[in-house]
Amino acid sequence: MKNIRRSYCGLCHPRCGTLLHYEGDQVVKISGDPKHPISRGALCQRGRLMLEHLYHPQRLNYPLKRVGEKGAGQWQQISWDQALDEVAEKLARLRDKHGAETLAFTHGTKRTYHWDCRRFFNLFGSPNTCGVNTICMCPSYATEYATYGGMIMGSEVPAANCIVLWGCNASQSNPNILSPQIIGARKNGAKLIVVDPRKTREAEKADIWLQIRPGTDLALMLGWIRLIIKEQLYDQDFVSRYTVGFAELEEAVESYTPAKVAEITSIPEELIVQGARMYATSSPAVIPFGLGLDKQGVNSTQCARGRAILRAITGNLEIPGGEVFTQAGDIGKIHDWVHLELNDRMPQEQKGKQLGADMYPFFGYPGWEKNTAANQQLPEGYMAPPEAWHSNLAHAREVMEAIITGKPYPVTAAITLANNPLLALPNTKRVFEALKKLELYVVVEYYMTPSAAMADYVFPAASTVETSELWLTNRFCMACPQGIDPLYERRNSYDFYRGLGMRLGQERDWPWKTIEEVYDYCLEPVGLNFSKLAEQYGIFGEMEYRRYEQHGFGTPSGKVELKSSIFEDLGADPLPQYKEPVWSPVSSPDLAQEYPLILITGSRYMPMYHSEQRQIESARKKMPDPLVSVHPETAEELGLAEGDWAVISTPLGSIRQRVKLSEAMHPTMIDVQHSWWFPEREPKLPELFGVFESNANMLCPDDPEFCSPEIGSWPHSALLCRLDKE
Repeated sequence: MKNIRRSYCGLCHPRCGTLLHYEGDQVVKISGDPKHPISRGALCQRGRLMLEHLYHPQRLNYPLKRVGEKGAGQWQQISWDQALDEVAEKLARLRDKHGAETLAFTHGTKRTYHWDCRRFFNLFGSPNTCGVNTICMCPSYATEYATYGGMIMGSEVPAANCIVLWGCNASQSNPNILSPQIIGARKNGAKLIVVDPRKTREAEKADIWLQIRPGTDLALMLGWIRLIIKEQLYDQDFVSRYTVGFAELEEAVESYTPAKVAEITSIPEELIVQGARMYATSSPAVIPFGLGLDKQGVNSTQCARGRAILRAITGNLEIPGGEVFTQAGDIGKIHDWVHLELNDRMPQEQKGKQLGADMYPFFGYPGWEKNTAANQQLPEGYMAPPEAWHSNLAHAREVMEAIITGKPYPVTAAITLANNPLLALPNTKRVFEALKKLELYVVVEYYMTPSAAMADYVFPAASTVETSELWLTNRFCMACPQGIDPLYERRNSYDFYRGLGMRLGQERDWPWKTIEEVYDYCLEPVGLNFSKLAEQYGIFGEMEYRRYEQHGFGTPSGKVELKSSIFEDLGADPLPQYKEPVWSPVSSPDLAQEYPLILITGSRYMPMYHSEQRQIESARKKMPDPLVSVHPETAEELGLAEGDWAVISTPLGSIRQRVKLSEAMHPTMIDVQHSWWFPEREPKLPELFGVFESNANMLCPDDPEFCSPEIGSWPHSALLCRLDKE
């Protein structure tokens, strides 16, 4: 007998609605849910992998304990209780010996919202959670809070008259939601500007394509700001009434003439001018979030500032069809992740031990506390407070150094969940040395990955469809119902952290036995529980616009801070100024003789998602090998043909990938696929699933001079490289 259960996907960031088709107790088909109010039945290439993922023979199904040498691939199957007992006992012993700060954590993709991790770490007493946050949305998140008090993930694209896709390849990164919205807006007459080094699908259809030299985006932003001010295309009423620092901003951008910006960015001067005018005169206009700006190193934080300033001076904040970030209707009443994090439980003494906060205070407790204090000036429920797991972190480089050197104090234990640090963090060899050195390394995972293979304990993670979630945004709260009971002994992150916490003296702080009970608690203020919310899919708040006229903005001044007082207080540049990347044809002309090409990594590509899906057969049929995209003229000069194996080198290291000829690439650039490893290879050292062979992060440095001075974002783009036939 067949039946159908509603669930959701979650194989990338959106939680698109799905239908699970059963025969008996087996799911035999997964389709999009046409009644889902957000995804409306759409299911992308990744979503179609869910059935294979759910039943894959390589899935981890039971807790494993290492019994041989680290990385030797020798494991013993044990029970959850035994695994949690032993991990808790070892954590308690290490805490007694070294202090709670001896435990670290690495974040990754949004397989979980990590509030439970933060709750556990706050109660345990360690300030050292870190991960890819430093280069993935979080630079924008923290910076936008400092600029106008919230993160814009709610660009009203469907009603916009102009869309600027800046470092955003929507058809690959957000095919079910943002991409259809852009198509719909275009049909309604919206203009489209694309800023991207590559001729993406969106760039081919754009009104203006600005093929920028990687790493120079901030110079273009400052040029746009200057032109908009000079030609008085800014919203003079909004700027005079609701911003501070305009005169200083005008002075700071004075030198960024179209001619200078053209020289820096390699974009023709006339296109720079056309783009700025089109954006500024087409209100309402939006610049949706794009990951490309967060992963370019020295300028990444100030790029987020530049984008925020452009949105503000053109009057596009909190208007219909513009950039909206306040909470709609009753959504702000729901107990959110900040409420659950228990950040007030972290002892003050421990906050001062956060690794990297002395070098990057804006992204540690000092900056987060300033953003939080400014947010608390606003009425409760109006603007979401800044989540600690998004914007209050140790720095991964400093954590790895502490593990390896024991300075400034020993870091001897780490937990990894929803992350694969050997594929996610730069300077892979150093990450490997750190994982080897740990006395206790615990991983919660779907599959045995290269990082998991270095662990002491591996716990089997439930798929998204095997657990429930709340999808909470500033506009809606959707129930994401569990579609199937967890197979074997897979469990969700809440069960893992609650299980550890209950064994480490945190019993009173984990009162809910299940994750659904947590969501029932979150929904109490709006008179719902998770079951009732699931029956109606979710709730949508009614958006009110321009509420800043009554409440102001969540910044120290209560206004949009074009000149940031928080940045200034913490010793960072309060006004954005462009810095040339360390490895570039301009700053390192001698190095460019040996490494003549500009390297891009980190671009999204279907059906893979970061380091995931490599063992899924249908995904590997579409993408069997790692690819480096090269312009045909460049390939011909180097004696390379389609399908050749090539060696890509930077001063840090070398990897190999197959050549893909692409007219989308500029002849001076190559685009290397990131996060490649090979589950079919030997799962133990020295091969370790081939993690060092084609992994783009082997090429990426993270020394301080390469990183943004405000938060330490390292570069995955705007690097110099060489390409040789293997």
